[in-house]
Amino acid sequence: MQYRSLFCVRGRDNGPRFALISALAYLILSLGFILFGASSALIILGLLLMPLLGLSGLRRMRDAARPSWLLGLSFIPLLVFILSLVYGDSLSFSITCVVFATLITGFLAMQRPAGKKSHYHQGYSGPAAMAVDAKGRRRVEPTLDGSAAPVGGHILDTEMPEVEELESYEEIGRGFEGVSLDKWVSWAKQNSRLLLASAGGLSCLILIAGLWSLFSGTTDDENVTPEPDVSAPQIIVKRDEVKLPDGFSLILEQDLLVMRWLGETEAPGTIWSLATAQGDKTCAHLIFNNGTRYRPVTVEQMPDTGIEARFSPLDTESIISDIARRGSVKLCGYDFSLKGSQSALAKSGSFIPYL
Repeated sequence: MQYRSLFCVRGRDNGPRFALISALAYLILSLGFILFGASSALIILGLLLMPLLGLSGLRRMRDAARPSWLLGLSFIPLLVFILSLVYGDSLSFSITCVVFATLITGFLAMQRPAGKKSHYHQGYSGPAAMAVDAKGRRRVEPTLDGSAAPVGGHILDTEMPEVEELESYEEIGRGFEGVSLDKWVSWAKQNSRLLLASAGGLSCLILIAGLWSLFSGTTDDENVTPEPDVSAPQIIVKRDEVKLPDGFSLILEQDLLVMRWLGETEAPGTIWSLATAQGDKTCAHLIFNNGTRYRPVTVEQMPDTGIEARFSPLDTESIISDIARRGSVKLCGYDFSLKGSQSALAKSGSFIPYL
């Protein structure tokens, strides 16, 4: 294939060449998806392939004498195919785009050439082909008997393009290798509508890509099922409670002893903390009538107006034994009678081992 002819704006493409270029564009995009995945690199690759497909479509429309705006039909499935690869997750949708592109490409490729038959070189007719053919032509000197004599040992090929077509491409063919900026500027002025349509199509592509990314990201966030928090599993601690005669209770949470009673209606919070040694100083010690003292770890006001004093598991057995044997105990300014406490504790299977 003549690679310079891919960028030609003056020539013509037949149907098979246009179909081949279109198929190669989709094949390159598919290979890019395999190599780069669903990344923005596919959009850049698509923008590089669009001019090649557009110029081929322009030459195809000129060959079939059709309006140049028809080549825009070939851009629609290409743009949707690029978006489906970058932002879509459905393989069937991408295949549908390829099928749609095949139908449009087939429709444009089957348009019959208009006018007289052109001389195609690898499906292309235009100045690039004339520049190549001009290198192989040699001047033929006439003879007296009317036969053609080769010059320099080269015989002229008898199959030549039409004379009018040669004349139309001759000047362009001589200067094709050094295509100047003026020719592109002149072509741009003559095809201003096509350039505006192309710029509008690229703008729509960027806009659609942004909206697609926005809405697809929102949908994904809504459909994400929150994963259960397994980092901090909740441990349910069994509480064994024994109510004593003087209105307070003893609670066992495994080996941790909790003393509970009803207090005044106050806001929930910490009344005393051994860790900071701050709070109500009257809650700093549990004092029995024989003078034995124990330090509570925390004393808290609960939401149900109850007060709970927690002690170290190291003191659990000693405190239960003193409650069963002593006469009274003081904590946080409250004085509790321990009369009948041993009988109440003996009725609970959880407290019996500590007696």
